[in-house]
Amino acid sequence: MNTSKAYFILAISLITILLMPLVMSHVSSTETTIIQQDPKEIQSPISQSVTVNITVTNVNNLNTWQLYILFNPAILKCTEIQVPPNNIFKGYEIFFPTPIIDNSAGSILAICAITQPVGVTSSGVLCQIKFSCKALGITPLIFGNKMQAPIGTYLQTPNSNFIPFDTFDGMIKVTALGFQEYLFEATQNSKTYKVLILSNSTVSSFNYDQYLKIMSFNAAGTDGTRGFASIAFSKELFKGTIAVLVGEEAVYGAPFENQTYNFLYFNYSHSTKSIKIFLTLVADVNGDRMVDMADISIIIDAFLTSPGDPLWNPLTDVNHDNIVDMADISIAIDNFLETWSP
Repeated sequence: MNTSKAYFILAISLITILLMPLVMSHVSSTETTIIQQDPKEIQSPISQSVTVNITVTNVNNLNTWQLYILFNPAILKCTEIQVPPNNIFKGYEIFFPTPIIDNSAGSILAICAITQPVGVTSSGVLCQIKFSCKALGITPLIFGNKMQAPIGTYLQTPNSNFIPFDTFDGMIKVTALGFQEYLFEATQNSKTYKVLILSNSTVSSFNYDQYLKIMSFNAAGTDGTRGFASIAFSKELFKGTIAVLVGEEAVYGAPFENQTYNFLYFNYSHSTKSIKIFLTLVADVNGDRMVDMADISIIIDAFLTSPGDPLWNPLTDVNHDNIVDMADISIAIDNFLETWSP
């Protein structure tokens, strides 16, 4: 069964059992209702499992909840979602169909409802999600498509009215022996932002140039070993296409983002490396802040490749559809001879 059909069946099943239409109207509340991950930040070794509670606080007359959660599938794999016995609907008969988990796209769709036309006014656990930690890095858990049905995160009363709420994305850090957290500050327009780097390298000499939009640091390690860096920083610092240079070589930063932060993950061979992260143009494959024949040549070298092919280069997949084809070359041509400037 394809994902679209599964979503459709899930939505129709809920409507059939509850015999209620999805009507989008808001319910007033004297306190802010919040959906969030508990604990808000989790750190786990690679190859281990973590269990995350998803909670709601200060909710009034809750009969139905749905969660659409996004995560980085390169770092985590969702293995189980359950409603624990001591959940917010404890004491009521519930409808909890099998959640839809897509570990390729990094998404979870889960829904739960009391089968009677009653609501709960309380705070408590909605569900528990179990992940296996498959790779090093930092990933948020994002509550997607707020107040949207059928694919979104929402809360409803027995009358199918939507309950307003806020969300706070959580964070999961997957580490290994020898990895350290480095916390730096970047100042832009007199406002200071935190930059978190998780790495097995010794990180030093951090700098942020707000005018040139360049974040730089040195990473050092034992020659002949691999270095890894996972970086989280505010989207206020960089808004646009991001490039990564290790020394003079452009590397793929494996980007992921939520509404607040950019997340990058990349690796390199150890020695002492100068690393630059900066804003650039779409189709600037080699990281020189312009699009020219050098970039088109690199794209052509990877033409018709996809992940798993020996010549696959993710930097050349300009439109991020997992294949390098004429669409990517066309984007490069559209930006030909463009140069990034502040």
